[in-house]
Amino acid sequence: MDRLLPGLVKDHQHLLDGKPVQFSVHIHQTLCLQVPEAMLRIAIGNLLRNAAENTYDGTITVRLKDGVLSVTDSGEGFDTAQASLHYLSLLRNSTRAGTGKGLGLFLVRRICERFRWTLTLESMPTPGTRAELDFRTRLVQYR
Repeated sequence: MDRLLPGLVKDHQHLLDGKPVQFSVHIHQTLCLQVPEAMLRIAIGNLLRNAAENTYDGTITVRLKDGVLSVTDSGEGFDTAQASLHYLSLLRNSTRAGTGKGLGLFLVRRICERFRWTLTLESMPTPGTRAELDFRTRLVQYR
């Protein structure tokens, strides 16, 4: 994971083009998971993309520490109750229209269920959003 993460961030750098936003990556451990790399790429990539698309100024901090990957942005954030309703609406509309919009977090959630990871989203209307993937139930090696 610690080797994969910098490349994933680099792959998503283009989403910040033209915006005064930067990624800040902090890797505090070596982490090996016995899961297909593609599943990690999809889950983490969707969190990075969501942060990049919803941050217009500031920093997106990506941190791997104590078996938890966090992606914290300085975007506007959201009200969690309203976001739940909005998410369900997006999911319903995207499957009808075929646009795929709103499916990123749905995919992350399904991957987390499959591999027994925990996905946590925290947001406030002003300081931004933090998404956390807790891998500790699937930990093989962690230093």
